[in-house]
Amino acid sequence: MKHLILLFFLVLSCVYCTSKKKSTGTPNISTASNEVILAVAQKKWTGTTQADLDQGKAIYSSKCTKCHDEMKIVPRSEKSWLHEIDDMSPKAELTAEEKLKLTKYILSFREANTPSN
Repeated sequence: MKHLILLFFLVLSCVYCTSKKKSTGTPNISTASNEVILAVAQKKWTGTTQADLDQGKAIYSSKCTKCHDEMKIVPRSEKSWLHEIDDMSPKAELTAEEKLKLTKYILSFREANTPSN
């Protein structure tokens, strides 16, 4: 009986997390090359490497999507992203290094793919 109750709560928690997923439309498709995104990152954070950005992207694609779909990066402002990253990093249990790599990836991707006015 205990096993059935445990199984019930396990299934319920999976259903809850799945129901928390919110659709944000199309995935993030970059029109800028990795080189352009890296150049943007290096302007803000000297010494940033492609590996840093790749790790930031991996964090975004794995830890940030446990309970919701990927959010579109480009339409949100830098200020909004900084607030979101500050708010969600503890919930995603990111280290300070992971948070920085995530920030570098998101803000660089956003800037590299924002159309010029």
